[in-house]
Amino acid sequence: MVNRGEAIRVMRGLYLRDEPRPYDLAELLCFRDERLALDGYSTAQLYLGSPLTFPLRVMRASAVGASPYYEARRARPNAAFSLGYVRACNPLQALEIMPVEHGVDFVERFFRGRSARENLAMWERCLGRMPARTRDILAHAFIGTDSVPEKRLTQGLRDAGLKVLNNVDIGPYRWDLVLEAERIAIEVDGYQYHKGEGVQRFEIDRQKLNDAVHRGWRALHFTAATIEHHLNVAVNQVKAIVEDKRNYVPGPWKWHRYFQND
Repeated sequence: MVNRGEAIRVMRGLYLRDEPRPYDLAELLCFRDERLALDGYSTAQLYLGSPLTFPLRVMRASAVGASPYYEARRARPNAAFSLGYVRACNPLQALEIMPVEHGVDFVERFFRGRSARENLAMWERCLGRMPARTRDILAHAFIGTDSVPEKRLTQGLRDAGLKVLNNVDIGPYRWDLVLEAERIAIEVDGYQYHKGEGVQRFEIDRQKLNDAVHRGWRALHFTAATIEHHLNVAVNQVKAIVEDKRNYVPGPWKWHRYFQND
């Protein structure tokens, strides 16, 4: 039938009359073999709600027959999650076969919002032992933030050798950046955001600062404009605090872009 063009060979023992579509084939493979799950890019596409593409990436503890429609590796799916009849491995396990830059992009898009760190912690517990490659990808990712200034400051501090986490709860409040070992909490504020804040938001922000200090944290605030135009000033100030140096930052009227025309 294959030679006569009446059937398409997907793999040994599996023939179809019509050219398969990626999602339909993924569904069929998972239905036929409960030990199989999507892997790598296919896992990322499924979790992000993107269309699946060929070749599918799949995994199974034992060997999978060769096919032009998928690439397979021998590995046991960890904490596989099903969407309909399609199973995908733990998103952190999928990172093992993705280039670092693609893995970082997936992690940042998947672990978003206020619950990003809680969701990440859940998948980490399911994963158990974490390979060095996965740890490296997570170390380069910005978890839980879409803010460009926050990302720039985070990267600047990481480049300076500091370990930074994003969107971390301290007491009842959430802080943009946290250096846990140094007990430093940082907020990055945009003028447009605070220009129209009401009395409730104003009160919360002040109590948030007081609460962090009360709990033994050193709280810092930077404007988005400072991060955009004077990133080195912010990074050097944080480093000076960490290293207990007294090279204080001069008043902003001496260096900040906002005062250049005054």
